[in-house]
Amino acid sequence: MPAQTPLAWKNLTQDPRRLAAAVSGVGFAVLLIFIELGFMNALLASTVQILRRLNGQLVIVSAAKYALPARDPFDVRRVSQSQGVPGVKAVYPVYIDTLAVLRERGARGYPIRVIAFDLDADVVQLDAGAQVLSKLRAPGRSLSDVANRRKYHIPRQDAGLADYDAELCGREIHLVGQFHLGIDFVNDGNLAMSSANFANYFPNRVPGRDPLSMADLAVVQLHENADPRVVKQALRDSLGADVDVFSKDELIQREMTFWRTSVPVGYIFLVGVYMGFVVGVIICYQIIYSDVADHMREFATLKAMGYTNPYFIKLLLSQALYLSLMGFVPGAASSYLCYKAMSSMTGLTMELSAVVAFSVLLVTILMCIVSGCLAVRKLLALDPAELF
Repeated sequence: MPAQTPLAWKNLTQDPRRLAAAVSGVGFAVLLIFIELGFMNALLASTVQILRRLNGQLVIVSAAKYALPARDPFDVRRVSQSQGVPGVKAVYPVYIDTLAVLRERGARGYPIRVIAFDLDADVVQLDAGAQVLSKLRAPGRSLSDVANRRKYHIPRQDAGLADYDAELCGREIHLVGQFHLGIDFVNDGNLAMSSANFANYFPNRVPGRDPLSMADLAVVQLHENADPRVVKQALRDSLGADVDVFSKDELIQREMTFWRTSVPVGYIFLVGVYMGFVVGVIICYQIIYSDVADHMREFATLKAMGYTNPYFIKLLLSQALYLSLMGFVPGAASSYLCYKAMSSMTGLTMELSAVVAFSVLLVTILMCIVSGCLAVRKLLALDPAELF
């Protein structure tokens, strides 16, 4: 038996100009969904970058800390108390301040996040060499995030950092190198320095006490054979009610859940994804419906010849599937370029991962299938006798 004529493919590709317009329409809907998902994922991924860089299995935070930007430090004595818990190898405090103001000489100052830690401990993984980190031991030294917003006027090249004349909290600051962490929707820039320098720039952080007496995070490193779940529970039992202990993954998921469900911007991006889907359904429906209307006599002839409704349903759904696959390719390619451009311009973490691409592909197929189901109703109601 000869192979059946691929009518769905022939209908879709018979007019190259119409095909280009159809693919462009679906590609635009795909691009819209990708962009909204990209911003939503950037909101989540950028916020937890600092947590991903912590070199430890467990993290101690204040029990009142509902989100990472919230300034809820805890007594650093909890760090020393944690050292005696079985399975704990070492515990190191991390200090974070988001109220610091960086001001270039003669320019306006802007808030910037300052991250500080013990240079003798491998606490925060920064992509800066040991030689660069060693420069932070000198007073008034700091590293600058290469993703910092341009409003700080920080040079992008290491060679220009020596000429950068600025103040941090009213004190002279010298940038001796760069690292990459990335900004988020709260912080427009990052500086990294030693704990000793942090104490000098924020002497009044804890009124009447040592500025390092209150920590924002504490990174817990375990012995090789220690069970993180057992040690986590032991820490919770031995420490006071003013702190809580999470695994690093648990804290990351908690932070992402907060930004996804408790912050209006998370809902805005989610609504944008739904609107992209609706726009795609409308565009794809118009394309398939127009094709059905243009070939109404041909379809009526096929019906008169005895072709049944299941054949026409399969025909239009196949056409919708082809259209979704053809429209996804340029939409994904355009989205990849947009991700790169927006990541470079904004400093946000925007990555087109395989998981995101596959998810959007499934959404695109569903979008076109729904459109095909809506368009096929007119064809199913067609009566050849009325047309002829």
